[in-house]
Amino acid sequence: MASVAISNGLQPASAESAVGRIRVLHLIHSVTHGGIESVLINWVRYADRSKFDVHVACLAGDRGLEQTFLRAAEFYGLPEVLRVPWNRRKPFLRAARATADLVTGLKIDILHTHAYYADMIGALAKRYAAVKTVATVYVWEKYELHRQIMQVMDWAALKFVDCVTAHCEETRRRTARLGFKAERIPVLIAGFPDEVALPTAEERQQLRREAGILDDELLFINVARIHPEKAHDQLLRTFRIVHDRHPKSRLWISGVGWPKLEKSLRCLRDQLGLESAVDFVGYRQNLWPMLHAADCMIHPSHAEGVPIAVLYGMSAALPIVVSDVGGLYEVIHQNTTGIRVPENDIDGFANAVVRLTESEDERKRLGQAARRFVTTAYSMPTAWSRLESAYREVIGR
Repeated sequence: MASVAISNGLQPASAESAVGRIRVLHLIHSVTHGGIESVLINWVRYADRSKFDVHVACLAGDRGLEQTFLRAAEFYGLPEVLRVPWNRRKPFLRAARATADLVTGLKIDILHTHAYYADMIGALAKRYAAVKTVATVYVWEKYELHRQIMQVMDWAALKFVDCVTAHCEETRRRTARLGFKAERIPVLIAGFPDEVALPTAEERQQLRREAGILDDELLFINVARIHPEKAHDQLLRTFRIVHDRHPKSRLWISGVGWPKLEKSLRCLRDQLGLESAVDFVGYRQNLWPMLHAADCMIHPSHAEGVPIAVLYGMSAALPIVVSDVGGLYEVIHQNTTGIRVPENDIDGFANAVVRLTESEDERKRLGQAARRFVTTAYSMPTAWSRLESAYREVIGR
């Protein structure tokens, strides 16, 4: 994404920071725990502490929406997450001043922001503190009116940060179409830690038994926040077709989000006669037992960058069927690391899933190829190499 030179007269970071340990503050606005939160947590966990002094702050105080992220950060051993005062009235100037105080007190060199409101606050914080700002954009999509307005505000704020980066190549392209120079938009991939070995056949069977999955049942999983763009209604209608063809199939839906939407989805499940086959299992802090017990991941959607949930499924060597939206083509290579189906094609999606239910060899082939891809092209060293290059380029301006 584009870079805009500093025009507020503030002094740049010290030469010592440019060649030594860079002090970074990540600022996030989190309303649940999803892909953006997971990307940030992994970046912080795997930072090279000999080169970077990394801190995390989040907007806190709006109905406790940040609590899921805070619990996840604690679970993964992140340093204490700092709080920036926030509420339903969206006090941008107050939050910007509080962020600037953190920047000054911690002697931060780079303020790295994530998600709409954090990007706006980062742009404002430059008025109060001498800091270079980096913003990561995850997705541009046609959401409901509220988020459309937020995207417009984000677009305006990005013009005032020092470096705009993209979560994936597709987001970089879309950002360039919005008036930013493509060659000035680094792509910062999520990265994925390959830290969990695949279970043995005996261990996997034990996981399935503990989860109540019978030996002759196929378990499908979907991991996504409960938001409209995640197409859970299509997921349920797709699974109705699959379950008709293979009655020994089950579906677990893992995620949290909009309570009213989840309630309507439960009603739809019951209307489709899937009460005994589909379970809403909620947010799972540790996804691995569920992933290792599953046979396949299914991920219909209307809007994506490169979802961290899909990277989890790939790392667990699961065959995956996704909607062909956003940046998914960058990791799900057709019939190699998974299967992509045109958006809104419920019958086509169901047929792809049924094809996998009927061939264990095909499931293994796709899953193994997916795991190989994640452990190389999306490794944490690869991700951090890109991130470090972006930071040092910004510091050096």
